[in-house]
Amino acid sequence: MELGCSGELTAKVKAVPTLTHHLMELSVRGSITLDCGRCLDKLTGVFVVKLRLLVEKKDSQGLEWQEDEGLGVEEYMVKIGPDIQDIPLEHPIAEQIILNYNLNPLPSLDEKDRCIQCGRQAFKAEAARRDKEKVDPRWEKLQALKKPEPKPPQGP
Repeated sequence: MELGCSGELTAKVKAVPTLTHHLMELSVRGSITLDCGRCLDKLTGVFVVKLRLLVEKKDSQGLEWQEDEGLGVEEYMVKIGPDIQDIPLEHPIAEQIILNYNLNPLPSLDEKDRCIQCGRQAFKAEAARRDKEKVDPRWEKLQALKKPEPKPPQGP
């Protein structure tokens, strides 16, 4: 798959026949390798996507994916002819990965401003910290105009 999926995919399928269709509920698990948004190194993680496939038989040859506005985001409808032995699921699985996962991950930082994935120092972390501590000169001048607060009277 072009998404960076690597290794073996495993799927659990629950098939329920109806009068006119077969409803298949699939859970697909695999690993995906993406580029880290902080250090651009490769990050590999596990993905799990769920989809529902409604399969209907047709008399003519071939396979047709059906578009229907009534279907949910994870639902697909396909009509298959008598010549079809396998239903290719690469595109529905890829679509579910795109819809459910951030393909440009930006891992969190630890308390020392390092990436929790690779341990590298975050880019521009020091500059951002210095800029935060630095007071804007416009605010300094306004602060000088501010009258000092009167001290509360102290009792005997």
